[in-house]
Amino acid sequence: MLAQFLVSIDRTILSTAIPYITHEFESTPDIGWYGSAYLLTACAFQPMFGRVFTLFSVKKAYLFALFLFEVGSLICGVAPNSITLIVGRAVAGLGSAGILTGSFVIAGAAVPLQTRPIYMAVVGMMFGVGATTGPLLGGIFTDLVSWRWCFYVNLPVGAATVAAMVFCFKPKKSGHSGRGLVQRLLDLDLIGNVLIIGAAVMLFLALELTTQGIPWSDKKVIGLLTGSGADAIVFMVWQSKKGEAALMPPRIAKQRTVAASCVMSFMLYGALINLTYFLPVWFQAIQGVSALQSGIDMIPYFIVNAVFAVLAGIFVTKVGYATPPAVIGNAIGTAGLGLLTRLRVDSTTAQWAGYEVLTSAGFGMAIQQGFTAVQTVLGEEDMAIATAAVVAAQSLGGAVCLSVGNSLFQHWLLHATASHVLDSVDIKKVIDSGAVSFRDVVPAKDLPVMLEIYNEALVAVTKLTVLLGGLAILFSLFIEWKSVRTDKTGGAREEEGTSDERLPKAIEV
Repeated sequence: MLAQFLVSIDRTILSTAIPYITHEFESTPDIGWYGSAYLLTACAFQPMFGRVFTLFSVKKAYLFALFLFEVGSLICGVAPNSITLIVGRAVAGLGSAGILTGSFVIAGAAVPLQTRPIYMAVVGMMFGVGATTGPLLGGIFTDLVSWRWCFYVNLPVGAATVAAMVFCFKPKKSGHSGRGLVQRLLDLDLIGNVLIIGAAVMLFLALELTTQGIPWSDKKVIGLLTGSGADAIVFMVWQSKKGEAALMPPRIAKQRTVAASCVMSFMLYGALINLTYFLPVWFQAIQGVSALQSGIDMIPYFIVNAVFAVLAGIFVTKVGYATPPAVIGNAIGTAGLGLLTRLRVDSTTAQWAGYEVLTSAGFGMAIQQGFTAVQTVLGEEDMAIATAAVVAAQSLGGAVCLSVGNSLFQHWLLHATASHVLDSVDIKKVIDSGAVSFRDVVPAKDLPVMLEIYNEALVAVTKLTVLLGGLAILFSLFIEWKSVRTDKTGGAREEEGTSDERLPKAIEV
């Protein structure tokens, strides 16, 4: 839980610290890379760690991932310049790829399947809590100590996780432990790794260009997207050729529940990351609150999300099926997003808080069900690969959909400002100044109209999240009704021991 929390806050904690970092390093052009370097390696190396946890000791692989994350955090904390900070972010992102997948694999290895959903929910909820509290913690560290503590805090907390893993976690031996190290390294499908990393790099470069205001029709963006797509096709062909030795064996990728869970997670997390990013922007821009206060206004969101994630885990543990909370939760969350499109400049606290809580409750129920679902249809030997696939889908969904949301937001601002003929407003300065400071660059007479335009741009992004939520509902319907309380052949799972072992007690009673 601690490690999951750390890698999650690292995705968003810099959002409130970036102005101070760019001032110290004079590195405004590098802003995008402070976030993208972390997400790029986190997403690109996710499938590889799925194979690592299958071929190597789960404990040692997880400790190695923690080591990389801590080293990356230390590099960021002591970074003397912008380039070093970006390198540190990339190293930390690489470690986070193993932690994200490994946390669920460890939960799966530590407890039996029938009680696993509640533990998955508790571990998984820390990812949501971390993502939403990241900006708040970043603001606190930056204001009270230094932005470098956004990274230093990972060191002692990570050390506690290492200690717990070393002394408390005793996993079963890997079935591949008898094979040589070189052979197991070759079994990681290194060519597949190179292909998927190449596709991810080109995709993230294209998305990074669009967040800098370069249009999607630009030849650089089109070229990178085309190259990424072609590389992805080559990767899929290679995976088909490799079969069971592939980075993502086709047998697993084509399994209905795995495929549905991955697509659902892509859409769901794409909607959530946009909400997590742009709702604080609405608080700051439209209501005129500080960055710290906007983080406080998000507290109901992550508390309700965590509570309903745990309640859904208890439900699945008791009833056995992950499909109902996936479908119902996505439906409730999407309804909440629909209500958020009704936000106006004069919306009351009761309105935005109610919409926020409804959305959070729904997606809290659904967000972890993909992990439980894939484990009900696959054997233990395939669990790590399938879990890595769902985590990778979440990461990719967040990165792609946030970029699309940001582009939509900027496009709407540019288009709406032009249509209202606000000649006295420099829209580029409005965008560059951010949600808190844009009022300072808008003439007082134009501010009311500009607030309406800003609100419309944010609502346009929310409408995109409604579409993503609707698609999450659709694909959640394809998750098979497999119970965690039955084995793969449909027989009842034994909670402890075998039926023969319990027979004398039953007769005695």
